[in-house]
Amino acid sequence: MVPRTSAPAEIARTALKRLAELGLPPTPENYVRFYYDIAGVNQTASDSAGPANPDPASAKVVAEAQHAVNDAAQTTASLADLIQDHNADIRQSLDHLHRAQQKDDITHLLGNIIDTATAMHGSVSESRDNLSRLASALQEMREDMAATRRIQEQDKLTGAQNRQSLDDLLTREVKRASSYDGRLSIALIDLDNIGQINKQHGEGAADRVLIHIANLAKAVLRQQDYLVRYSNEEFLLVLPDTEIGGCRYLLERLRQVFQKNPVIYKNKRLDATFSAGIAQLADEEQAPNLLLRADHAMRRAQSSGINQTEIADNTRLFAE
Repeated sequence: MVPRTSAPAEIARTALKRLAELGLPPTPENYVRFYYDIAGVNQTASDSAGPANPDPASAKVVAEAQHAVNDAAQTTASLADLIQDHNADIRQSLDHLHRAQQKDDITHLLGNIIDTATAMHGSVSESRDNLSRLASALQEMREDMAATRRIQEQDKLTGAQNRQSLDDLLTREVKRASSYDGRLSIALIDLDNIGQINKQHGEGAADRVLIHIANLAKAVLRQQDYLVRYSNEEFLLVLPDTEIGGCRYLLERLRQVFQKNPVIYKNKRLDATFSAGIAQLADEEQAPNLLLRADHAMRRAQSSGINQTEIADNTRLFAE
């Protein structure tokens, strides 16, 4: 019987371990099935519950996009109708011109053709301007949607990316690394004894430590690196184009900066440390196994004491 737990990171970790124990591949279907089972949630009921209420900002962007697309469709449809009518008028004038014998008739028909062509040009220019404005509006909406997505994927307390964004992020980076040079390393860090900080220094002290280390990590990381708040007191560093040595160097740099710049809370110094496990992507390895190896290494670091770092071995923890 698998014990029930409520922390998402613990549920995910237990699900991966169960797959490893049973020798099952970590397919999305297997992972989701074990995740729901460990969480004590009925998957059918969860799936049938339907989507949650949309975020108001997202709903507004969708509504504006639908309005812009409708305008574009109406503009292009109107332009097509106008061009079709103008083409019919020109064809009719050309037919009459072919049969015309008098100079006045020819001049009149040529004038009609010129007027019709001018009208067509005006219609096309107006439609082009309308479509240009719509294109600008859609670009603004695209930027708004990107900003909304960034907000939705951001941890509100620390500003790091949240757990929700991790699956897509790590899968994408694993695929990219596997397609090129295979260099991708991750570091899973856990603040040591963070639960004691609130007890010793009052409510809010632990949050200050979490915010502080997140800000220091952002300063240390490169532009292409990622910082994810993995659980309440765990952070994951995703480092593209980085081997295990570079990952360890960056992690030790973060540790030094963290120790030299303690949190000052209510005029008191809050000394904190972290334990870490680091792993480099192995050949043909997928994201779940990479995460699990880093997690095992972090557990070994914690069992060795505090403020320790362990490197994961390259043993595959389950078949993929």
